[in-house]
Amino acid sequence: METITITTQNHETYSAVSNFFIDYYMTDANGEFVKVYLYLVRLLNSGRAVTVADIADHFNLTEKDICRAIRYWIKEGVLQLEYTKDKVLTGITMLPLTAKAPVIGNSSLLSMLEMEETEVAITEEPKQIQDNTKNASSINETLSKATTDTTDQTNVGAKRTIPERITYKPSYVASKEESDEDFVSLRFQMQTYYNRPLTTTDVNTLLYIYEDLSFTPDLIEYLFEHCLEIGKMNSRYIQAVAVNWYQEGIVQVEQAKANASSYNAKYNSVLKHLGITGRTPTANEKKIIDSWYSTYAFDQNIITEACDRAIASKPHSANLQYVNGILDSWFKQNVKTLSDVHALDEKWVNEKKKKTTSGKSNTNQFNNYQSSTTKEVAEEFESLFLQETNE
Repeated sequence: METITITTQNHETYSAVSNFFIDYYMTDANGEFVKVYLYLVRLLNSGRAVTVADIADHFNLTEKDICRAIRYWIKEGVLQLEYTKDKVLTGITMLPLTAKAPVIGNSSLLSMLEMEETEVAITEEPKQIQDNTKNASSINETLSKATTDTTDQTNVGAKRTIPERITYKPSYVASKEESDEDFVSLRFQMQTYYNRPLTTTDVNTLLYIYEDLSFTPDLIEYLFEHCLEIGKMNSRYIQAVAVNWYQEGIVQVEQAKANASSYNAKYNSVLKHLGITGRTPTANEKKIIDSWYSTYAFDQNIITEACDRAIASKPHSANLQYVNGILDSWFKQNVKTLSDVHALDEKWVNEKKKKTTSGKSNTNQFNNYQSSTTKEVAEEFESLFLQETNE
């Protein structure tokens, strides 16, 4: 085949990409990650300031996708994050690349941490090996939790003692930022989602989840995404969700997704029936709804029926307290199924008829009652019951 020459007719600019990147780094990388790196090269040449949101918009990706790409290149030793003395993220530095030496065996699967441990083992004294690899070993142990054997699956639902939260010394935080690339990446993502510099409380929350709860980076990433999706991107709420997952024995992203799905569906169903949208339930509302399932042992059909009756009785002011009053009355009358509810309705109708026919003074009231529907009667009964219980 004859050789070809590449030329251009336009006076356009070009970005120089290291041949080491093309030969060694690009081959194993995800296509989206490569695009992000190339765009960073382009921005380097332009000298233009940019945000993560700008990069995401350029590729029609999410900010999460961009953070994941940057995290990958940090692990590969291609990029480095830059901070001020106050630990405010100021930029991304593109590091010089080198040819990757061939490694026998598992080369494509070796992590940067494993490589560092090998180098230390060759160059350091035994005591220094123990000191310098302690942190790396701890991180490897944490990372391995995401791929533990199937016994982890049985941990879901098993309550665990919550580790006490401590305040980390600035020197320890600084050491983590120097030696733990996963922590640096998570800190970067957290700051990106918050869209502001992180406070000491924010960083301590992240360290608590990462160190004390032993969440893997992938699980913390999903934790951020989950909280952002429901509009609760603050440290207190993030820690509360993390503690809940820890108590439930959740160690993998798929477990967390399943938990979040079932957890939200129960509450959202009730709020939706009551016409409450655009917000998540409060802690007190969750406690009330939980009691319907755990204390009263009602199924979804009975709870839905109570919601419907509350709305029919109070179209513009139905709330959880009113629904709770209805369900409480049914529970006290040993309701188990919808048939039991209908039986109570019929019983109340019959008792009402007896009362209205007991004297002539009630004749007109009885006639008015006859023209009402069974549903309206049931609503009146529930309203009277609630009034009695609240007195």
